[in-house]
Amino acid sequence: MASNVGNSISTDPEAGQADELRDNPDSDKVGAENAANNNTTEPDDTYAEMITVYNSSSDIRSPIKLFKSILAGFYQGRELSWRLFMRNLKGLYRQTLLGLFWAFLPPIANTAMWIFLKSTGVFKMEGTVVDATVYILTGMILWQAFIDAFQMPLAALSKNKNMLGKLRFPREALLAVGFGEVMFNLAIRLLLLIPAFLWFNVAVHWTILLAPIGVLGLVLFGTALGLLIMPVGSLYQDVGRFISMALPFWMIITPIIYVPWTDYPGNLLNWLNPAAPLLIWSRDLLLVGSSSPHLMMGLIFIGATIPLLLLGLVFYHVSLPVLIERMQA
Repeated sequence: MASNVGNSISTDPEAGQADELRDNPDSDKVGAENAANNNTTEPDDTYAEMITVYNSSSDIRSPIKLFKSILAGFYQGRELSWRLFMRNLKGLYRQTLLGLFWAFLPPIANTAMWIFLKSTGVFKMEGTVVDATVYILTGMILWQAFIDAFQMPLAALSKNKNMLGKLRFPREALLAVGFGEVMFNLAIRLLLLIPAFLWFNVAVHWTILLAPIGVLGLVLFGTALGLLIMPVGSLYQDVGRFISMALPFWMIITPIIYVPWTDYPGNLLNWLNPAAPLLIWSRDLLLVGSSSPHLMMGLIFIGATIPLLLLGLVFYHVSLPVLIERMQA
């Protein structure tokens, strides 16, 4: 019986720990420290990049860190941007009879209207190096691209209010989606120039190879202006309504259906109109060639596009959290 009792005592871990605590009063502190160490786990590196630290300091105080965050947003949201772009593209023409023809219809309809007014003598058009139809059609395509880019940031924010408030994702992905849609519609509309060039025997100049620079600059310039007005436009609906009301007048003062002035003071309007310089230069690259008198104006505005776009991205990145909070209130 004694041997059985001895075996039961030696094999009972709780009894052994009790004897150890009784014999060594300081051992309870050691045991508590060991238990604390065992319960402490090292942070998982897998989730280290997902942690966001919020503080009261503004991102503007560290410009380098701010621009890195903006670029990281575009890079991290690239897959989401592609999925949203394909979803929007399929949904845009899914329940329509004409399909992609709706992308061609606006410039064709506007060009036909102005050609009809010209034929009836409502206005005269002189000094064009190509047929008036090609001249107006090219201007209409470029104008539509600029306006689409100008309205894109505010439209992207309004269309995705619910997703912005409920989901966490790189916000720059929405800009990438909107920019992709603008460029896709522009590429579709530019295809209209191929039959127009063939039908009206338009000469093709080597400067047409430089036209993508001007066209891309026009779209980016419109996007930058849209980013700058987006914070105010999202808070006050008056901005969107004023833009819709002012667009017809803005188109009239832009040299789309007439040859731009080259003498002072008429050419001053070309410099003051933000849509005019790059539109004129891009059309000259497509139709006029190297003899364009608007080369300097186009290069100046191409150079101004980059800093203006960076400023617009800063406005978007910094103001968006506040705008989301206002939209949820």
